[in-house]
Amino acid sequence: MKPRRILLLLIHLLTWSHLALGAKRRPVYNNSQNKRSTQIEHEHYIKTSECHIPYIPKQDQRIKELTEEVGNDGSCSKGDTLISSRFDEKLQQYVLHVNDSVAQSILRTMEEESPNLVGYNCSYREIKRVHNNSTAVSPVFLGREVTFWDGYIVPRNVEGLKATCRNELAEDLQSDTFAFVQPQKTDSPLISWHRRPNVIMIGLDGISQSNFHRNMPKIFNHLRMQGWFAMKGYSRVGNNTLHNLMALLAGYSPNTWMNLKCDASKVGCMKSIPLIWKRFKRKGYITAYGEGMSKLSIFSLDKLGFFENPTDFYARPFLELKKKQECIDRRLNIKYIYDYCEQYLKRHANSSRPLFGLFFGQSISHDKSYANDKMRVELLEKLMKLKKMGTLSESIVVLLSDQGPLRKGESKDFLEESMPILFIWLPTWFRALHPEIVQALRINSKRLTSPYDLHLTLQHILELGERWPRAVDKLVDCPTCQTLFAPVPENRTCSDAGISEAYCPCDSYKLLQTKQIKQMSLGKLLIRSINNFLHNHNLQELCSNLTLQSVTMVQQRRDRKPSSGGTYRVDFTAIPNNSTFSATTRYNHRHQILEYINVESINRLNSYRSDSDCMRRLKGRKFCICMSRIVMDEPNESVKEAQAQKKKVESEIPNQEPKKDSELKKVSKRQMIKRKQKIVCLNIQT
Repeated sequence: MKPRRILLLLIHLLTWSHLALGAKRRPVYNNSQNKRSTQIEHEHYIKTSECHIPYIPKQDQRIKELTEEVGNDGSCSKGDTLISSRFDEKLQQYVLHVNDSVAQSILRTMEEESPNLVGYNCSYREIKRVHNNSTAVSPVFLGREVTFWDGYIVPRNVEGLKATCRNELAEDLQSDTFAFVQPQKTDSPLISWHRRPNVIMIGLDGISQSNFHRNMPKIFNHLRMQGWFAMKGYSRVGNNTLHNLMALLAGYSPNTWMNLKCDASKVGCMKSIPLIWKRFKRKGYITAYGEGMSKLSIFSLDKLGFFENPTDFYARPFLELKKKQECIDRRLNIKYIYDYCEQYLKRHANSSRPLFGLFFGQSISHDKSYANDKMRVELLEKLMKLKKMGTLSESIVVLLSDQGPLRKGESKDFLEESMPILFIWLPTWFRALHPEIVQALRINSKRLTSPYDLHLTLQHILELGERWPRAVDKLVDCPTCQTLFAPVPENRTCSDAGISEAYCPCDSYKLLQTKQIKQMSLGKLLIRSINNFLHNHNLQELCSNLTLQSVTMVQQRRDRKPSSGGTYRVDFTAIPNNSTFSATTRYNHRHQILEYINVESINRLNSYRSDSDCMRRLKGRKFCICMSRIVMDEPNESVKEAQAQKKKVESEIPNQEPKKDSELKKVSKRQMIKRKQKIVCLNIQT
């Protein structure tokens, strides 16, 4: 029996070893790879019962090329710094410094053209604000020149200056521009029975979530590791910075604030709109706002901007930049606003009052500002400085953007445009005091949200800890929107979040082919709707009627239930002036009519500031091509060639050298007749 048992045991062991070996040889890695690839294919920003927003990882070659292009010459400053500034804590004033060794080095390089140059002098011109009631579009000017030297103490009333050092021939050695946060009078301590957090908001212009992941992975990982809350379902509600910023600051849609008592034909009409910083001011906060230092101001695009300072500290636009200029002297335009933010926080580090600040780094070119390595490094350094300065221990910090980069043609990506970034930081003491808010943000990070929700969240912050907290008012433009400090419903739709069909990222669309587009008259019907709008608002005498030039793209929504109509996103171009528009509408295939179209929701994709400068009324400006601004179409290529050939033939006779009488007689009448016939033929062609 014993040998038999041993034999059975050996057989049993051999069987198990064979199975184990077979298991090892199985291609398990293939299953794991398939699983991984499936996860990538089905990865979503958010996935709820009413909203699926897919996330498609991709390498944007266009951004990569721009990164390489800008990286070659991405620095605004060339050479060492000659003029610098610092804040003296004892004096409580700013001090200018001049590096003499740098000045002498620059002078030596200039000796080749102008020898024996050893002397130089430095002066600045104060950047002042216009104090009259005529304009807010050009709110600043440069004062008289004031000489300064190394260790010069800047007067307390100077908030900005342009400094230059020159040689003896008045040739510039180096120039730089400075903005200062000058200390104000000490405010009385805020009487409050509970601890109030600072609220600091840092904005980025034209960057999407996917763009942020691709091009700023170090910053993204830093935020994730530090415990910031990422709102993955955060979506835009408008087509430009102003529309999305107004939803955040006032809780208003474009149609609402355009119809308010703010008269766009008068200077400083923004003063009448209840922007969020006014609420913080009433609660005792020290307020600050900045949006970049060029005159390309967000609030001056459609409104006439701020005539008076809207907040306690205002980094006002003060320089006229070219359209694609990124630098102001030796720094990136966007860096000025983040430096201003840093100064604001340092000047009020020991303030007895809480702080509210919105610092929106508005770039001029959506592509370049965030595609270069220098900007990425500086932004990461600023975020790390917030921790080093102690800002994160006392402040709720919000990092956000208005929308994704707006592109045209084949590189246009609706989801990338529609999904801006939103990261929220809560200080440790605030998390311990409000664990329910921490839980709500974790839930809402995977829910559909909008700038309207963020506006209500700011209102909610003001009521936290009050003995008799006031209920946050419902928004007229989004009565179902709510604070992010409470869980958002799982079955939320775009309509619930105040996001119109034109910007809803939850729906899936398919691109139609040219043949399918030609079978519908979408472009002509949309143009007719715009012309009717101009007529109904008595603008037909001021503005030209539009004519369809081409339909560049049509996308059809994939509806769950079949119907006689469909929802379409249409990009089209009209004449005069090659006006480009985008619309979302419902089209009835059977009757070939538009079932629904909100004309005011049609977006103008290209700039219309010069086209519509004959009218100040906001309603209809994007559709108006002023009669005086119509650009005549250029002749086509065949006509151009004929005209060029005509000029060439005509120029042959007068350009000939003077001939003697005997030579002139030799020119036959036949040749002259041929030339004349050639000119006549060309005239007929043109």
